Amino acid sequence: MVNELKVVFDRMGIDVWEVIGAASTKPFGFKAFYPGPGLGGHCIPIDPFYLTWKARQYDMPTRFIELAGEINTSMPRYVVTKTTEALNEHSKSLKGSKVLVLGLAYKKDIDDLRESPSIELIELLRQKGAKVDYNDPYIPRTHKQRRHNLRMASKKL
Repeated sequence: MVNELKVVFDRMGIDVWEVIGAASTKPFGFKAFYPGPGLGGHCIPIDPFYLTWKARQYDMPTRFIELAGEINTSMPRYVVTKTTEALNEHSKSLKGSKVLVLGLAYKKDIDDLRESPSIELIELLRQKGAKVDYNDPYIPRTHKQRRHNLRMASKKL
């Protein structure tokens, strides 16, 4: 849900980080959720769809789960669009720009690339002509995956 709010707030000219900061002043019961480039890992982006599959056998719609999947799947493209817009505001083109992706794993402090949105993000940036590197102390080199083969090494900061 927070990824969708990020997109909506951008369109409305509202800073999602200010909204999260304001919400955090609530004296009790606050749990922060932050927008990101999508979801990754071995379970969260995949497992809810087992439930949608089973629910269909009972003629039960699972629109919210499916919509969340669509939104989270679209986030790498959204990040590329926002990156392009930010560069354009400074009279720069994404094509030929050097981009450093910080963190490759699907969450911090691990070496697991399964379903990481950073992989798709790098591929999309490269398709647009960006020169992309990454830094992730837990992933010194990328390895061939089921759908991806980046062949990259982490750059030192």
